[in-house]
This record gives sequence, C-alpha cells and structure tokens, in this order.
Amino acid sequence: MCRSCCEYEQIHCTCPSQRTRVGYAVPCCRNAMHHCDPCIIHQGCSVFDNCKRCNNGTWKAKDDFYISSSYCMECRQGWSGGDCLTCGEVIRRSQGHVTLESYPINAKCEWTLQVSRGLTMELRFTMLSLEFDHSCDYDYIEVRDGDSLNSRVIGRYCGNDIPSPIRSSGHSLHIRFVSDGYNNYDGFSATFQEHSACGCMNAGMCSLDPLKTFHCVCPEGFTGLRCENKQVPPGFCLPPPQLRHGYSTKNTGPDGVIKSIKFFCNNPYVLSGSSERTCQENGTWTGSQPQCIRACREPKISKLVRQTVLKHQPPSRKSPLHRVYSFYQPSSAEGVRTGSVATALAELPPGFHHQYTIIEYECASPLYQSSGSTRRTCLRTGRWSGHHLSCSPVCGKLSVNSLSLTQTRWPWHTAIYHHLPDYHSHEQTWQLVCSGALVSQHTALVPAHCVTEPGQRATVQTSDLRVVLGKHHISDLRDSKRLQHMQVSEILVHPSYDPNMFNSDIAILKLLHKARITEFVFPVCLPHVQGGEVTTKQAYITGWPAADLHDPSPDTDSEVAHTGVIELGNVAQCERQYAQQGVPISITDNMLCGRQHPISSTIVCPAKTGGIVLLPSDSQMRSMSLPEHRRVEEAVSEPSWELLGLVSFGYNLQSCNPGLFTVYTRVANFKNWIERNSK
Repeated sequence: MCRSCCEYEQIHCTCPSQRTRVGYAVPCCRNAMHHCDPCIIHQGCSVFDNCKRCNNGTWKAKDDFYISSSYCMECRQGWSGGDCLTCGEVIRRSQGHVTLESYPINAKCEWTLQVSRGLTMELRFTMLSLEFDHSCDYDYIEVRDGDSLNSRVIGRYCGNDIPSPIRSSGHSLHIRFVSDGYNNYDGFSATFQEHSACGCMNAGMCSLDPLKTFHCVCPEGFTGLRCENKQVPPGFCLPPPQLRHGYSTKNTGPDGVIKSIKFFCNNPYVLSGSSERTCQENGTWTGSQPQCIRACREPKISKLVRQTVLKHQPPSRKSPLHRVYSFYQPSSAEGVRTGSVATALAELPPGFHHQYTIIEYECASPLYQSSGSTRRTCLRTGRWSGHHLSCSPVCGKLSVNSLSLTQTRWPWHTAIYHHLPDYHSHEQTWQLVCSGALVSQHTALVPAHCVTEPGQRATVQTSDLRVVLGKHHISDLRDSKRLQHMQVSEILVHPSYDPNMFNSDIAILKLLHKARITEFVFPVCLPHVQGGEVTTKQAYITGWPAADLHDPSPDTDSEVAHTGVIELGNVAQCERQYAQQGVPISITDNMLCGRQHPISSTIVCPAKTGGIVLLPSDSQMRSMSLPEHRRVEEAVSEPSWELLGLVSFGYNLQSCNPGLFTVYTRVANFKNWIERNSK
C-alpha cells in the first residue's frame, strides 16, 4: 500500500472518523486513490521515511498523534518518549553494564554511572559497532569524567575498534550516545566496576587521611603519587623501554651498571630521535626515547637528473566498493561533514623519507631524455615504486637554427684526423682525412677505409687518430671554445669488410673519454630498424671541403663543412654509369648510390672529401621542395635525424662533377652490430 511520498507538499489533515481539521503534516503515503494520506495508518506501511515513526514501540490506532505527539502506544524496554527514540538511565551500583543493541536512526541516549563516593571506576567496552568516521561526527559514544554533559570529555568513539579501558578520576562517568539520520549498526555493550580511588602501583596501599582525601602509602624503594617511581642510587638508571622494530646495545661499567645505550632499527625502519642515551647522576637518561619509523632511503641520482620532493600525502585511492558505500551516504550537498586526522610526522635523518612520500624526476637539460620512472613513491616495504631514472642524450635533434644549408651546424658531424708525416717539413702533422658521425657519448662511426691501411684490413694505430667534435670551420681557431679533441681507445672494423670491393665499409671508434653533451655536440639517431627497404629518394649530405695539403689551416669564411641535398639513384643506373667511365663495379645490399639533387644550392663533392648521409623525417622530406630559406627553417626544427649512410667511394676524384654517382655504406644493415659493440 505504501507508494512514493509527496515530501515537498504540505496539506491539511482531516481525520476520517470526525471529518475535522487537525493541522498540517508532511504527507507520508499515497492511498488507493493516489491521494496523499498522512493521518491514517495503512496495513503493511511499516516504515515512514518522511513521517513520524514509532521506532522502538507499537502504534496507537488514533488520528490525533500529530497533535499530541504521542503516537507510540508502548515503547520497548529501555526506550521512552513519544517517538521511542530516547534511552538511558542513572545506574548506581558497584558494578554493572550498559547495552544498546540495533539502535535506530536519530536516537539520543544518556547514562550516568555512579559507584561509592571516594572510589573510582573502570569502564570497559566489550562490543562496539557504530558507523565509522575519522572525527566520529555521525554515530558516536562520548564518555565524560563526571555526572553531566558539563564534565570533561574523556573520549569520543565510533567504528569497530574497541578503545582501551577508561578510568574515572571520581565516582561518576557520563555516557552519551547519538545516531544521525542515515545508517544504523549493531550498537555497543560495556561493563563498569569500582576501583580504589588511589590506583596505587607496586603494592602501594590506599589510605584515607583526616581530610577525607585518598593517597598512596608506598613501600620502601618506591615514590610518586601512585608509587610508580622506583628509587635508585645516584648514577643508576632504570633501563628505558624496549625499542619497537629495533634493538639496542648496552655499555656497562666495571660494576656492571649501564652507562649508555645505543639504539638501532631493523630494516626498513629508520631511527628517529637520539641514537645514544647516557645515564646521568640524577638517575635519568639524556635525550628522549627514540622510535623506529618505517621509511625509504632517498634514491641516488646523477647530476643530469633534477628531483622534486612532494609533500607527504597518504594515498586516497578508492575501490569500486567505495562507490557502492557512497551511494548510501549523504552527498556533500546534504551537508556531509568530513573529518581529518592531522598526524605529526616524526623527524627522520637526512636522506630518508616517510611512507607515501613522492619524488618527481626530470632531466636537467632538454638535450637529454629520460628512461625509467619520472614519479616514485615510498612504499610500506621501505622500497620505492617504479624504476631508477637515468638521462641519456637525445639523438638527431638540432638546437641551432641556420640561415642556409651551408651554415647548418650538424652537432654529430665529426672530423677524423690522421697523424701523418709532412715531407716538406720532415715533421709529423695532423691531417683532416674524413668525416664521421657521433652515435653515442663514447662511440663514433666512420668508413672502415678511413682507419685502415690502404687496400688492407689492418687498422692504423689508435695513437695516430684524433676525433674532433663540435667542429664547423676547417680552422680550429674559429671554433676553439666549442671543440672537443677526443682520443681513440679502440678501433672495431666490421668483420665482413672487403678492402678491395669496399663491401661493409664501416668501423666503430671507441672514444677514450665520454663526449660532453652541449648544443654543439650530441649524437645522431641510428635507423629505427635493422635492414629494411630504403624508400626515400632524397637525403642530406654533409662533409668537409677538400683540404689544401700545402695550407692545412685555412681560415676564410668559406672553409666550413658543406651541406647539400642528394637524390638516391637506381642501382642499375649507378652501375651503368660506372661502367661507362671504365670502372665496372657491383653494388651489394650493403651499399647505396646517390648524386647531387637538382634542387641543392650547394655543391658537395663527397667522393673527394668524404661525408655522412642524413635521413630527415617525413615532414623534413616534404620541406625539400620549398625555397631554401623555408626548407632549412623547417628541417632543423624536427628532432628525428637518422644516419643513413657513410661515403664509401666514387671516381673522377680530380674534379667535382655533381652528376656523378657516389657509393655510400648503408648504415641500417649494421644497426645491430653497432648497438652490440657500443655498450
């Protein structure tokens, strides 16, 4: 018979028996005619969420309960009031119990417990099942040290955790119970028993003096209001409490008396407070008692990593069950009061952090990229979540904009010098012989023929090689502040290198020291995959201009690394052109053919000077068809330059003919070998 309530309407109540108007009420149920009917009780309509309820009693079959407010005929034992929502009593006896089972909503109860005057009582909860809240603002039990609501509050309790026994200072305790209008649980039960007013310890006797005041008479060797202190001779200290989650070592004197104690914590706990305490002449210990706190040691990071320690915050994650519970809880719009518990964090030694502390990491320079976890949390196990973060140089990213291809600074373009005899001066001199590419902080790639004896697989001496990084001008004087002169520690020539056919013409130079990453020095990217088909038809090439052996140190503005655009040609076309020049060759899968592209405004003679071939990203490839100033501006903005090839060989070395093909070592075929030998 119960239907939806008209909880936002207010109508006149007209009693059906007398047809008289008796007042106003909030409608509760709808009758068979679908009219709101607040003044009669329907069979089966036992719960009136928006009307008066007889929670702990039985209804009266009368129409006037909205006027008289007495609508319950008889309340259950222990309950009173017109709505049977009031309970409690004054209990005067030496021992007893207080019980409230299956309490209703909106209940308010008070008990006053009293024992004999001059004595105290101890209250123990044996069961507690109330709605939980951190501040106990909804359903709660409040215990006061006295006989009224004006007495001092001992504690407020809710949830399921049974509190420790409660001791009164006098002969009375006041218990107040309150429930709100939403949830109800099993209730609580507690027992009480009177005790001596003194509460003497260590066999002390409670005595009543002539002023009717109780006090403890302590046995020999004990002092204090409750005989809690043991008298000790000068210089003798009672052992401090046992350290939880830790241990201690004692330093005793010749007489066996403890002089000092050192404290230690078990892993993953960290000592907070004094690590050593010394016994003083007055029988007390120096410092305060330490404690072991669960904590994490701060991870070590390199100078390349920047870290930020966030404020300690306990986790607030919610499971699907929270959503279910929240459905039955009042929303914030209905005035939910949320409580919070402020916890003071104990001080930890430097280099340690509390549980749930979060550290965020990032690379200190945009020239580096991170690998690992950028956010780590101190877990309860004493370990950090995630993985160690490291920063490695980014590859293939230009940070210096250029006005033209000629002025483009390729930060991975290296100059390879040989220590050669100068027959004019009869002295040794360093000669720029070829180009290389920096692929990591300690690895450079060069054509194998650049670091081997002519027509042989035997390598030159590492002491006769020098790798110069950050170089753009032929003259070192123009780049002196940016140059890095690197010694070579090892030369690795590819095992398949053929010095006659120049097949697998590639070698690795391992640098004695790591290159210093700057905006002018950082590595180029290797191809994304091993091998694979080359689909691009255009690429960039950069190399050093032909050196004048009679003047090895030119310093004019034109003596800079040259950059141009090449088109990758058909293998058959390349072989045909070589055959027409009287140099028949066979192009292997490890080679690429290319010649200067018609759109290139710079003439580069790779067969004469050597160089490296760079593969731009797709957007950079599209920009090649733009005017040169637009083309370079867009090209250098993309961070995905890859090393496509190394200049291997050509012909007609005495002049520079842009239409002639040059053969390049195809770097993608050696990606796995390079990575395996660069670690």
